[in-house]
Amino acid sequence: MKTFYTTIQLFVGLICFLGQSQNLVKNPSFEAKNKCPDDYGTLNIDVKDWKIPSLGTTDYFSTCSTKLPVEDNFIGSQRPFEGDGYAGMYMYAPQDYREYITAALETTLEKGKSYKISFMINLADKVEFAVNTFDILLSKTAFEVNTSKYIDLGYVPTSSDMNYKEIMTRGYYDNTEEWTEVSTTIIAKGNERFLTIGNFKSNEATNIQVVKKTSRKSAYYFIDMVSVEAMPFFNLNELYVIDDILFDNDETSIEVSNNEQLQGLIDYLKAKPNLKVNLYGHTDAMGSANYNDDLSEKRAETIANFLIKQGVPKSKIAWKGFGLKKPIVDNNQEQLRFKNRRVEFLISQPDSNYANTVYEDQ
Repeated sequence: MKTFYTTIQLFVGLICFLGQSQNLVKNPSFEAKNKCPDDYGTLNIDVKDWKIPSLGTTDYFSTCSTKLPVEDNFIGSQRPFEGDGYAGMYMYAPQDYREYITAALETTLEKGKSYKISFMINLADKVEFAVNTFDILLSKTAFEVNTSKYIDLGYVPTSSDMNYKEIMTRGYYDNTEEWTEVSTTIIAKGNERFLTIGNFKSNEATNIQVVKKTSRKSAYYFIDMVSVEAMPFFNLNELYVIDDILFDNDETSIEVSNNEQLQGLIDYLKAKPNLKVNLYGHTDAMGSANYNDDLSEKRAETIANFLIKQGVPKSKIAWKGFGLKKPIVDNNQEQLRFKNRRVEFLISQPDSNYANTVYEDQ
């Protein structure tokens, strides 16, 4: 009875996780357009669901354009990260000139819920500087500020109900060859419906680094694939099977780098560094008990090492193998026993005794 209950618990936990992955940004990669760009600074006219919140002239580049093509344009050359177009804007320029983009979201954000915000960037070839921060601003309404300089948050209408965060890298966003992901997590205040990306600081307050000597004394970036996603929610002291990671017989290593659930777990643990993850490895009943004890320990360790490589502190991870002792299906059913070759996880407070005794009553 307890094994059946555990199976239902794990299934419900997986369903809860899978419901958390929708990108809330409308037109995230600038594919839906009103027209092909034929002039500079007309992103808000050319692209659906995007606005320019200031007097800055944010650009839109597309494969359909001869005036603003994605390759060999006025400021650089880069294929889109996804689709046929991307935005381009100044993050630093003389006399505090700035450009911004504002995206509409599908729904308002829920108060107290954590969201992952990410976008891809590429530094244009023909500029001198790189910056080390990108700023994001979530707001209840789409605001407009009558300036072409940096937007001072003190002058943004209070009705916007702002939720601001600075995303800083250890070095500088200086890659002119490849797309780079910029990401952060943020806790919603509630009812945010618009996302604005840019640099809300003056030149004096902006850190810059020389990339190459050119006549364009600025930092200009291409931007693509903007995303706002609800962070996966995991209940404390609840077991979850890591989906799509069911080991072959005798196998201890498996490809995990593209597993969405594990990536969600990593984001969750980074957003909540006070919590701990406990990993439990299991096998089917093929082979001796001692052999399977060792095999299950190595399976759990495989997942632990992946989490560590992705930046989860080793001190926040515990793992243990249970061998063949805790099946979730009957090992005599040859076509189903592969489900027993699994790794589960449980998130807990660091001092939780339950995490250490979760299987003792079964």
